[in-house]
Amino acid sequence: MSEQTLKRIFGAFAVLVVLWGISAVFSSRGGRGPSGGADVAAVFEGLDATTVEAVEIDGPTHTLVLERRAGVWMTGPYPADSSALDRFWRALSQAQVDRLVASNPASHARLGLSPDSARTLRLTRSDGGTSTLLVGKSGPTFPSTFVRLPDQDDVVVISQDLRTPLTRTPANWRDKTVVRIDTSAVARVVIERDGNSYTVERGDSTWVVDGEATPRTATTGLMQELTRFVANGFLEDGSASELDPKRVTALDANGDTLATVLFTGEEAPLHARIPGSDLIFEVSDFQVQRIAPELATLRPEEDPGG
Repeated sequence: MSEQTLKRIFGAFAVLVVLWGISAVFSSRGGRGPSGGADVAAVFEGLDATTVEAVEIDGPTHTLVLERRAGVWMTGPYPADSSALDRFWRALSQAQVDRLVASNPASHARLGLSPDSARTLRLTRSDGGTSTLLVGKSGPTFPSTFVRLPDQDDVVVISQDLRTPLTRTPANWRDKTVVRIDTSAVARVVIERDGNSYTVERGDSTWVVDGEATPRTATTGLMQELTRFVANGFLEDGSASELDPKRVTALDANGDTLATVLFTGEEAPLHARIPGSDLIFEVSDFQVQRIAPELATLRPEEDPGG
């Protein structure tokens, strides 16, 4: 093979390397993909809970607004659910544009991106800038989602599940925490139910009722619920039941009240509330039995051989 032929081969190879490099640049974050990909990628640049002030989600069934007020994310007058927010910010901050999947407007309905099927995500940034993105169906692999910009026909697939948080109902965006306390500070728990009042006290090595050690399973469930008692939902219409009332009060070593929760109802869902608050939570009987156990379950287990 002549020297001139080798030069031509190496020259062609060099051109291919350059073209491959350009393609890699456009397929990486910040300048990726074919038409529309780079613009979508720009929407996700620098997004997290500290760089966004407000989020508006507009869908076929409801509109939701999340706002950061004094450092706390709120949905209307209520605190937003921290777990839902964590998943939402993770999806935004880790989103990568994968590839262009369609450019024909006729494909929008099939991908959930037509005007009557898409979720519109509007973000107001801390610097005053705004971004709008249309979010469609889940993509071909999990997690992935079809998205496009409002003024573009190009549809791209991103590497995160952005559809799930945008389809949450307004009630599911609200924080459902009924009570949360540091149980290491709890010295006594007074339980009022079934016409009785009894106290679970912290002993030297275990919890006791009337001076006798309680079964570990009962007090473990009680402490776990006091650590963070999370409701299943909210009573939106009607009034709370007044039947079968129960009260749980946690106190510290000085006798100061750390938390009080009231429960009512005989049929699921049961109702929970904090004294002085108009907010009514819906909870399960299983949860109530853990945080307000019957006296019999707190008695020492009988020795079968006794």
